[in-house]
Amino acid sequence: MSPHRDIQRERLFYIEFLALFAGQVSRKDIVSRFGISEPAATKDISLYADLAPGMLRYDLRQKCYVLAEGKPIFEHDVDQCLYSLAGERAIAMDTEHAKRLSSWVNCSIRRKMPLPLVATITRCMYQRRKMIAQYWSLSSGSKERMLSPLALVNDGLRWHIRCFDHERGEFRDYNLTRFQTVEPGDLSNVSLDGDEEWNTEVRLRLIPHPKADHPATIRLDYDIADDAKYVTLKACLVGYFLRHWHIDFTDGALGNPKAEQLFLDNKHELLKSGVRPWAFEA
Repeated sequence: MSPHRDIQRERLFYIEFLALFAGQVSRKDIVSRFGISEPAATKDISLYADLAPGMLRYDLRQKCYVLAEGKPIFEHDVDQCLYSLAGERAIAMDTEHAKRLSSWVNCSIRRKMPLPLVATITRCMYQRRKMIAQYWSLSSGSKERMLSPLALVNDGLRWHIRCFDHERGEFRDYNLTRFQTVEPGDLSNVSLDGDEEWNTEVRLRLIPHPKADHPATIRLDYDIADDAKYVTLKACLVGYFLRHWHIDFTDGALGNPKAEQLFLDNKHELLKSGVRPWAFEA
């Protein structure tokens, strides 16, 4: 395939990506992403509409194309798409485009995330809608919930959706792989502005484990130049961070220093700052 056709194919892929995950796409989106003219963007959208009949419908009120009922023509890696939506990776037609050096990245347990379900959730986020979800939890099994999805969260191991739970009346995180079904609901008037934990930033003070045999080695590993390493996080994300980095947060530093090389030195200060106790549950 010629370079020109390759680039155009990337643009067609991006059109479909926005339609699926945002629920709408406009000429402005294509112009902004690829730096092409508006007439060229119009041609790309028209070409995509010809290649994928029924996928797009022009909405006169919104003055853009919205997702209809057609069938996608590209394969989409859900995990890559989520990283792109979160702003962590550039969207590409396949992950091979990013490979340059011989390398190996630690594998993880693959979790199935059906594209139609994930795309429905992200469209509800973009469109500020509630969603009616059948969701599985360890405490109550399968249950229908009315949620307003607000943000994507990746804890280093899995994806979560930060939502407002209308039954509980509070903001909570929901494991993306535990959603069984999702249906769009009415428009929601809830926003992250009301999420105190999301909007509260706290500062973690991390030091080499007090019982480590060679704390200087840990200082080198984690670039601890002074008395401690300081990490600023949203209050609601502290628990994820501690578990991902295997940080000992016990009173009295009771953890194994060989497995938990870092120690959280200001746990009680964080509790006073708004971090919930569950963040420090083993």
